[in-house]
Amino acid sequence: MPIQKAAKCWLTLSFFFFVATVSAQIVDLETLGKGKVFKLGGGVSSKGVFYNSNQEQGRQPFTYFLQGNLNISFYQFSMPISYSYSNQGEQLNYNLPFNLNRLSLHPKYKWIQGHIGDIAMSFSPYTLNGHQFTGGGVELTPKGPWKVSAMAGRLLKATEFDGDEQTIPAFQRMGYGLKVGYEQERYSVGVIAFYAKDDINSIAGVPDEQGTTPKENLVLSLEGSYKIMENLKVNAAYATSGITQDLRADELKRGQGNLAGFFLNDRMSTQYFDAFRGGLDYSFDKSTLGIAYERIAPGYETLGAYFFNNDFENITLNTSTVLFDNKLNLTFNIGYQRDDLKNQKESSMNRTVGSLNATYNASEVLTLTGSYSNFTTFTNAKVNQFEIINDDNLLDDGYDVLDYKQLSQSANLNINYMLSKREDLQQNLNINYALADVSNAEDGIVRIGNASTFHNGNVSYTMGLPNRNMNVTSALNGTINTIGIEDSTTWGPTLNINNKFFDNTLNTNFGASYNTSNSGITKTNVTNIRASLSYVLKEKHNFHFNLIQLFKHHTTGNRSELTITFGHSYSF
Repeated sequence: MPIQKAAKCWLTLSFFFFVATVSAQIVDLETLGKGKVFKLGGGVSSKGVFYNSNQEQGRQPFTYFLQGNLNISFYQFSMPISYSYSNQGEQLNYNLPFNLNRLSLHPKYKWIQGHIGDIAMSFSPYTLNGHQFTGGGVELTPKGPWKVSAMAGRLLKATEFDGDEQTIPAFQRMGYGLKVGYEQERYSVGVIAFYAKDDINSIAGVPDEQGTTPKENLVLSLEGSYKIMENLKVNAAYATSGITQDLRADELKRGQGNLAGFFLNDRMSTQYFDAFRGGLDYSFDKSTLGIAYERIAPGYETLGAYFFNNDFENITLNTSTVLFDNKLNLTFNIGYQRDDLKNQKESSMNRTVGSLNATYNASEVLTLTGSYSNFTTFTNAKVNQFEIINDDNLLDDGYDVLDYKQLSQSANLNINYMLSKREDLQQNLNINYALADVSNAEDGIVRIGNASTFHNGNVSYTMGLPNRNMNVTSALNGTINTIGIEDSTTWGPTLNINNKFFDNTLNTNFGASYNTSNSGITKTNVTNIRASLSYVLKEKHNFHFNLIQLFKHHTTGNRSELTITFGHSYSF
């Protein structure tokens, strides 16, 4: 879309949303005749983004966004509406199995909450977890112990493969879910069921090399918690998933794989998995102590989540306490994780994670914060037993076994000191230092080039002039990197000025930074100029303008980028 056409479209839509108010609703029959019968609230916003570069553009030259959250209340009934529309993605020459533009309605009456349109709901991490769908959902939260949530809709729209490698082909996928919970003061229990199935006939077909097949999935889950004592609580969750990777596979008459198998038709491509997590939390005085365990079987999958890790076992311990009259806060975490639970991979990995965080409020003007973390990963490659058996070299008794260890450490120290806090002058000094170190060892030896170290330091000074509504910040940043056998340095100053006018309704900001990097082979200089302006009109309208200009000088060439963002929001 040409810039002129896009700008005209954006301005037309922006004007429409500026002069017209789209509405939603709230109603309370029990309070009929009491207070205001009708209330209107919410907000709409529009934003445009111009982008220009002297290099090949990796983004659209003009993008606009229209968003809104609107609500009309009429007694105790409500139906909020939220929408999001943009031309982002219009220039894509490939297809996606989901919508970039969204419209959703959320009607509510007393303890009944509805969701209609392009929405997302979450039941648990192992079942339905934030997957967007087009359809409807409901949440019932009446007074009493029972809580119910349900959903039904299209998880993926049918998307034909058009030959473009960036196209994501997909069968139409419908999903259905139900969660029922029962809560009392000392205990709670919940049951979850989630089912999803692809429509085999929704698209003509997909080449085998694309790896897209019609699937079917049923997940059942049970979760609960129990308060043993006032300060001791235990919680647990179990989920079982049956998934058919290809609905075109032949049906089987074998027995059920697990609980989900009682309700799912077995096919040649059907598999069953389970997941479990449990935890214990204990609090005493000003301290807390918690332990958790999680195990997810290899291959566990749910079609109610976009991404899911499996084949691992986790054990974690965490504690926190407050010392020295609440001046010192300490938190400590340690965990152990391993994979290859069924000994099926060519290599196995286990890792140990530990972290310590501390905050010390030495006085009203001095605060110190520090943290340290340690990640140790062990990877062991397994010997191929088939090769050993068939090795005809009787003198060869040594086999390559990879014993790989990665140690990652990071530390951070921050000192914040308030130099002055007068009515006419406020000054603050902040010093920050960060260290990161990574080393890789094979068979216990760290070879040259297998270690990296990162040092970063930052010093900033802020001067505030309350009588003038002005803040000035200057900073100096420096970084030293050692990656393998190569060293590089980066340093540069930053200046930022913020000033407010007209009873704080006009907010202006100007900033500039310069960084120079030198790796011994290449040298790069980057200049960044930023300016922003926002104005509040009658406490309801907000106009904003932002400009970012970047100049990058490199030994291989120069680059410049200009980004301008402007928009308007209205709340009512």
